[in-house]
Amino acid sequence: MKIPDLKVKMPFKIIWWKDINSDAAWQTMDAAKKSKPTICVSTGWLLLKNKNVTIICSDFNYDESDNATISDVGNVTTIPTCNILSMKDVKI
Repeated sequence: MKIPDLKVKMPFKIIWWKDINSDAAWQTMDAAKKSKPTICVSTGWLLLKNKNVTIICSDFNYDESDNATISDVGNVTTIPTCNILSMKDVKI
């Protein structure tokens, strides 16, 4: 099987974003008041970015008929755009 050329028109991104943090354990009021959001880092091909959501995928496959057209995407992450702290291009 021939490996297709990597001709992707989607930019590859590294994204730092904040997410909720939850803990179901019993803790003191003082400890609970020190809780902070979690900083996450995600990478992937940028599928969509608008004022509401930023969507990336980590994987894709090619259409078997031509091995050039992207057919399906996988490991899709949808991040609320307002939660993004920083987003940078990664050269592939």
